[in-house]
Amino acid sequence: MTGIIKGGFFALSIALVASPTICLADPIDPAAATAEPPVGEPAIAVTQVDPAPAPREWTPLKFSNFGKEFTERWIPVPNGTSGAPRQGWLATADGFFTREFHLAYDYTDSRGPDAHEVLVRFNYPLSRRFWAGLEVPFYQRLTNGRDNFGDITLSTLVMLAETRNLSINTGVGWRLPTGSVLLGNNRFSPTPQVNVFTDVGHGFSLRGRVGYQFADRGDADAVVVNATIGQTVTPHSKTPFGDLTWYVAANWSQPVTRNAPSFVSITPGLRTHLGGNLFLLGGITFPVTPYRDSFRERFIVQIVQGF
Repeated sequence: MTGIIKGGFFALSIALVASPTICLADPIDPAAATAEPPVGEPAIAVTQVDPAPAPREWTPLKFSNFGKEFTERWIPVPNGTSGAPRQGWLATADGFFTREFHLAYDYTDSRGPDAHEVLVRFNYPLSRRFWAGLEVPFYQRLTNGRDNFGDITLSTLVMLAETRNLSINTGVGWRLPTGSVLLGNNRFSPTPQVNVFTDVGHGFSLRGRVGYQFADRGDADAVVVNATIGQTVTPHSKTPFGDLTWYVAANWSQPVTRNAPSFVSITPGLRTHLGGNLFLLGGITFPVTPYRDSFRERFIVQIVQGF
C-alpha cells in the first residue's frame, strides 16, 4: 500500500493446511486369527494396523540445524512463558510466522486530498523455516475522485532461530509495480530486513525491525526501523475480549541522502479475540515529523482470521 510502506506501516502484509487421516483396526483375537474358516466360507486375511504416530510437538529452532526443518510442516509456537502470544499488530514488524487472512481499511487525513484504502493480506508458513505473505491493496481512493488498484507486496521470510520466548527471522519485502502512478504507485521497491520478537515477562513483548528500502523512480533509498512494545492482559478464551492487547508502535524511515526528509510516527493500538480465532484490531497513526512532509493522522481497522 502506498503510504503505509513509506511511513513504516504503509505496509502491513496474506496466509493452507492438510492433516493425515488416521485409520484404526479392531483388536485381534490370536486364536481366531489362526483358526480354519468354516467350510464353504472364504478365508479372510486379518492384518494388524500399527497405531498412528502422535502429532509432533513444537521444538526450538537453532542456528546449528538451520537447514533441517526447511521441509518440515510448520508447528504453531506456544505463547511465551509469561503468556505473550505471537500475534500481529498494526504498524508492527513480525519476527514470527503466522497463518492468517486479513481484511483492513484505513482512512488518511492528509495535506491534500484525504485517502481511503482497503486491502487483503494472506500469510502462510510453507515450512518451519520458510514463510510467505501477500498483501493486495485492491481499492485506493482519494477524495478528489481518483481511485485505482495499489501496489502488491510479496514478503518472503526465513526463520533463523526460535525459542519459546524469542523469534528472529530475515527476508525481503517486495513491493511490485501493479498500481496507478496517479496515486503514487507503480514502484518496484525491495526491502531486505531482520525482524525480532521476544517475551519480556508479565505478558509484555517487544517487536522490532531493521531494514533497508531500495527506492524507485529517483526517490532516495532509506533505512527503516520499527520498535514496538505491548502487553496481553486477558487469556485467549475470554471472548470477545480474549488476548486483549494494547501496544504502541514507533516507525522511523531515514533517507540516505541529506536532502530527503525523514519520517517518524507513533501508532497506539488494540487487538482482541472475538471468538473462533477471529480477531479485531484498531489503531491510529500520528506522524511526529512536520505535517508538511506527511499527514495529520491515519485511522486503521483490521479483521484477522487465523486458521
